[in-house]
Amino acid sequence: MANPKPKRVFLQHTSRRFHDLDGNLVKSDSGIWINGFDYNGISHITPHIPEINDTIRTPCEEWAPFCGLPWILPVHFMFRKNWYLPAPEIFPRSPIHFKVLAKELMPWNSVRLSFEVSGPSHMSLYIRPHKGSALSTWSLGDGTPVASIGGDYFVFYSHGLHATPWNFWIELTASEKHSDGIVSLAIAAHYFFGEDQKSPQLYALLERLPNWTFSSGWSCTYDLFVF
Repeated sequence: MANPKPKRVFLQHTSRRFHDLDGNLVKSDSGIWINGFDYNGISHITPHIPEINDTIRTPCEEWAPFCGLPWILPVHFMFRKNWYLPAPEIFPRSPIHFKVLAKELMPWNSVRLSFEVSGPSHMSLYIRPHKGSALSTWSLGDGTPVASIGGDYFVFYSHGLHATPWNFWIELTASEKHSDGIVSLAIAAHYFFGEDQKSPQLYALLERLPNWTFSSGWSCTYDLFVF
């Protein structure tokens, strides 16, 4: 094979915002999140790009679904290590809009939260019911939520070029009132193409990767809310 590319690398220039139950911003950061798709991790990349090394291992935000990271698929359990290189905040020209439409107490002692989301063509939704709460049903698929490995819930949503906002609801049962809320819900917007796809920093980093890598790079935002 001419010019083989045995090393696959995914790079996502990410801006993250974490909110508390009152809607206050409690943490935010930005970086280029790097996943290497084999057991070597990034050991063979470091000699070419010294700043990508094991000092920038991504910490897990234990309290957030999927470690607070913008996974494009629920494959977190396959990766023991990934890396987060600090980078400037990104400001997509077409930012995501996330809105709570209603919070209703249902007759069978559950809470229904209704949402409206508009954003790019590919988005990931992550849900973690808090201790003492359970996700009983939702408006997606056949109505029966199926948890990913680890117990969080993952939904991948994609649409065509001209789409109406995405409306959906989730229903949770809670045994008692919780001071820290009943669910953490996060949404990631993935910019796979167009003017928002690659920031100057991401483009420059991709250019520095050795020619035996096969890289995929895009920008994304991640917003976490508690209800």
